[in-house]
Amino acid sequence: MSVRFPHILLVIALLSNGLVNSLPAAPAAAALPPEVRKELGELQKELREVVGLVRRKQTDDAKALIKKVDDRLKELMIPDEEKDRAYSSLRIQLEKARASIPVSFERDVAPILKTNCLGCHGDDRDAGNLRMNSYANMARGGSSGLLAVPGRPMQSLMIAKLLTSDEQQRMPKDSPKLGEADVRTIYRWVEQGAHFDGEDRDAPIGDSTIAKKPPVKVEMATGSETVSFKNDIAPYLVQKCMGCHSGRNPRGEFSMNTFELLLSGGKTGSTIVPGNPDDSYIVDLVLRQVPIKMPAGNVESKRSEAVALETWIREGARFDGSDPKATIRSMVPTEAEKELARLAAMSDQEMEERRLEQAATIWKRVSPRDAGITVTTENLVVHGNSSESRLKQMGDWGESHLTILKEKYPLPAGQKPWRGRLIVFVAKDRFDYEEFNMVLMDGRRTPKTVSGHATITPNFNEVYIALHDTGDDVSADNMTAQQLMNALLSEAYLNRDGATLPDWLRQGFGTMEAGLPPDSEFARAIPVKARNALSTMTEPAKIFNDGTFSPDETGPVGYMLVRFLLKNGGMPGLRRLVSELRQNPDVPRAIQQTYGNSPASLGQAFLRSGAR
Repeated sequence: MSVRFPHILLVIALLSNGLVNSLPAAPAAAALPPEVRKELGELQKELREVVGLVRRKQTDDAKALIKKVDDRLKELMIPDEEKDRAYSSLRIQLEKARASIPVSFERDVAPILKTNCLGCHGDDRDAGNLRMNSYANMARGGSSGLLAVPGRPMQSLMIAKLLTSDEQQRMPKDSPKLGEADVRTIYRWVEQGAHFDGEDRDAPIGDSTIAKKPPVKVEMATGSETVSFKNDIAPYLVQKCMGCHSGRNPRGEFSMNTFELLLSGGKTGSTIVPGNPDDSYIVDLVLRQVPIKMPAGNVESKRSEAVALETWIREGARFDGSDPKATIRSMVPTEAEKELARLAAMSDQEMEERRLEQAATIWKRVSPRDAGITVTTENLVVHGNSSESRLKQMGDWGESHLTILKEKYPLPAGQKPWRGRLIVFVAKDRFDYEEFNMVLMDGRRTPKTVSGHATITPNFNEVYIALHDTGDDVSADNMTAQQLMNALLSEAYLNRDGATLPDWLRQGFGTMEAGLPPDSEFARAIPVKARNALSTMTEPAKIFNDGTFSPDETGPVGYMLVRFLLKNGGMPGLRRLVSELRQNPDVPRAIQQTYGNSPASLGQAFLRSGAR
């Protein structure tokens, strides 16, 4: 492939930016020795072969010839006063020869960018809204525009940033000016069309030049092994090794991100040899060398773990997971997942005992000097500092309301609302409820209009509601204690599986099911509070986002939203919305899937309905 370039313009551009040594502007004062002049002529003749080599795609030979001439010219060490037209002519011919070599993005440009640019424009940073970690991202440009104008380097932002004399604007930022050879390479790449010669525009730059290891053969476990990869080896690797051997730049080029990469090995090529621990370098590192070199740093490894690794390799390094391409981290349960499994394995009796113990333990954290009183019902553990008769009354209220909820929203046959019962914490005084929140919620202050809340964690470690016994009188800011109990139980019932549901949905549903008389002072105040919260709303889509409204606004707005959704999709629509959110907590997606409208469109309809 032959390409035509404006060679003289290139030399002028390079000269103007100090990228090649200045050529003499006037005849030299001293003459070159005849033998040197003759050799320069012979070198110039040799350089003419470059065009033919490039045409025949013998690029490496062309580069070698250019290097040979360049090295010889440096060896001659011609003094400045002897550099005449023969010398200048050879220098220009040399630059033209360099310019004729096709520049590979993957082989030539990518290494320069990876070294000098990805610190600010890579995977973890996108300064100026620009990422250069893949050719596709480079082609998109950044806040300042496109990086390159193919074929026009002097009109390209990329070249301008490299050549500018303004240190505040020059790239790489806060680093030495890019070397002459590197700038010349990038300049010529843009001049030649800024082409991509890799295999995948979305792959990391330079990826196609990295030698790909042959595919590994994964042998599946037979069940006769004494050591399990999933249960014994994977946890060891995650805890002790993957701090260094994971991510994009694993130490020693040895990645343990997946089982296949683990078997692929690193630079040694023989990190793990299935069936042969003696030839497996990893065994030497963790078990046999003196001193033991791995794991590195301050990570300590038990000898039993290293021996298990050796045994696993001797038994064939077999895989007992479901997908060797999956991350090894995903095979190792987190502490939360372990706790969830432990809770799931508990019997109903064990879970009930756990709830009773939890109620007493949590209350003691809040009120060390007052153990409180416990009352149990079929589905509830009521614990607090009110009188026993009052706690029994609240337990009866709760069971009555649960009967109503189960009739309206039936549970699967034989299923209880909560395993081991739901804990109901009752604070006799307002101060006690605020102290409960202060202790258990890291010092969070409680708004005066908030008198209760529900907490159900995804792993069911905590399943409780907490409330201030507001008494039997209603006001614009407070329900009665029974209505508050109903609201919180409804919220906990809706969220009984611990799913991540938005606060407005949980609290709105709870208020709707609280049993409020329509003409009560609290019920009449809800639309007023909601309208006040919505009065400055300019982005309807944000209505459905958690955190849009303050804690004392979320309940009223949520109540109005739930009523609006029921009018526009009925109870089937609300059930589907909850179902969608249980599968995926992405609220905009769930709203689109359920109602066929975007959050912005639905939010606008809600506001037009008279919500404000």
